[in-house]
Amino acid sequence: MTRTFTTRLSAGALAAGLVAGMVAAVPGAASAATSGTVTTASTATTAPVSNPLCAPALFSAAQQRVEAALSGRVTALDALAAAAGNGANHLTTGDRQTLQHSITTVELPGIEALEPQAQQATTCRQLRTVAHAMVFNFRVYVVMTPQTHLTIVADDESYVEGVFATLESTISQAIAGAQAQGKDVTAAQTAFSDLQDQVTSAQGLTAGQAATVLAQTPAGAPGNWQAFLGARTNLQNARNDLRTAYHDAQQIRADLQ
Repeated sequence: MTRTFTTRLSAGALAAGLVAGMVAAVPGAASAATSGTVTTASTATTAPVSNPLCAPALFSAAQQRVEAALSGRVTALDALAAAAGNGANHLTTGDRQTLQHSITTVELPGIEALEPQAQQATTCRQLRTVAHAMVFNFRVYVVMTPQTHLTIVADDESYVEGVFATLESTISQAIAGAQAQGKDVTAAQTAFSDLQDQVTSAQGLTAGQAATVLAQTPAGAPGNWQAFLGARTNLQNARNDLRTAYHDAQQIRADLQ
């Protein structure tokens, strides 16, 4: 989970920053990015007219760059939709529906609607408007990507916690049976106690994480970044707890053989 999340996150942030940098370099776009609105004509006239990204000779290259960025986001959203599909076996029904709605009903159509606008743009201002909307209105990389992967991980870990919780009574009975047969179960009992503690800790760490992550919206970026980082930390710690619980279970099995 760490590697996938970190890799996608780094790539996504880099791509978003690259495009945002291009947008900001267009006359008047820096103030538009800050305010979240499109720059007015009066503001644009005061910006340097010699900016190379807006030079007529380079307009085609800038347009291709925006088109490529939009295409990349469509590909990313398709991948996220697939990740949240039937292959994510442990996603709850509600979480799956929420993700699929956000990805396929809101984000994907929105990005796809910008593609013809980018293709039909003939001025820097038009291209800037499309690029601004692409980056700031949808946040494919810095919101949707971590939101999808962290929700899947949270539900996966919750499922594993449930498996352990179900096994606890079976393990307890196995230890009691071995003890009744005269076997020294001291080590097994110690491992079992630790297993229970680890599962309880993991449950505390994953509780509410999916809901917190799913509550984040593109409009909340970049301020909601801490919510993603906090969820990531909690889920990493929960994973470590579950790994320890797994090793405890292995130890118990070995001690009772």
